[in-house]
Amino acid sequence: MHDVLSDVLDTLELESSVYFRAELTSPFSIAVPENKNVVRFHIAGEGRCSISVAGEAPIEFAPGDLVLIPHGASHVLANPPNGSARPLPEVLDASGFTGPGPLVYGGGGDRTTLVCGHFGFSAAVTHPFIETLPAVLHLERAQGPDYRWVEQMLAFADQESQARATGWQGVVERLSQILLVYVLRAYMERESAVAGALSALADPQLAAALQSIHTSPATDWTLDALAHKAGMSRSAFVRKFNSTCGISPMRYLTRWRMSRARYLLTHTETSAGEAAAQAGYASEAAFHRSFKEHVQKPPATYRRQERATAEMSNEPIA
Repeated sequence: MHDVLSDVLDTLELESSVYFRAELTSPFSIAVPENKNVVRFHIAGEGRCSISVAGEAPIEFAPGDLVLIPHGASHVLANPPNGSARPLPEVLDASGFTGPGPLVYGGGGDRTTLVCGHFGFSAAVTHPFIETLPAVLHLERAQGPDYRWVEQMLAFADQESQARATGWQGVVERLSQILLVYVLRAYMERESAVAGALSALADPQLAAALQSIHTSPATDWTLDALAHKAGMSRSAFVRKFNSTCGISPMRYLTRWRMSRARYLLTHTETSAGEAAAQAGYASEAAFHRSFKEHVQKPPATYRRQERATAEMSNEPIA
């Protein structure tokens, strides 16, 4: 069976990732500012901590728990929960934290350790699976995989970052992708809690339609054909797809085709004509018009600019 989630993550174009270990002692209260372009996470090692995400009820998380903040919302990490929060930049200055080693901060009381970090995706490439995730996901240790392996992963990521051997950025970025896959998979397994477009993968009818789109994006799909794959009437399929994914089936199909085309143009030597064919366009001219409408630039210009950006940042294309 085609792996739709991996398909999506492959095209999201991870651009950056940051990991660090925090060794905190109570009392502490740290205000982390908003950054809409990153997915943040905190994994509890030892001790207890509360996290208050803007607009959400406070979360108490214990050793082994993981909190994911998909849209980079501002939040406060604290123990005890109440108290005046100190902005993160001030905490970094006060602790002397520069990147290597742990962030050590707090009042000298009860000890809390966290693995913290974020990963950022290209702002130009999005997907409903990520866009419609809730503001915060809390996976308790009993509900998801054992995250103790993240300590080893973090140590390896630190080692790669320090050594900066050939390919080190690719290694760190792929570790980030592994973490995200594990978290989203654990979230999907909690059927009663799943919300947003990602829940479509847990729905046999919608999953069948998504499988068809992702397996054969170049097929001349119609609403009737996709509804048939889902085993539903056309009207029922459209209603269910819209309400679950927040987007119409045909709009999803177009967005996925554009995502695939962008990926091919940026990461492979595929020609614009070949990309058009693989994206399901009968002619290169029609593909050119659609691509320019969605990306605001022609395919050739997009490829040239993306590759120039990658070369300037010294990041690998593939």
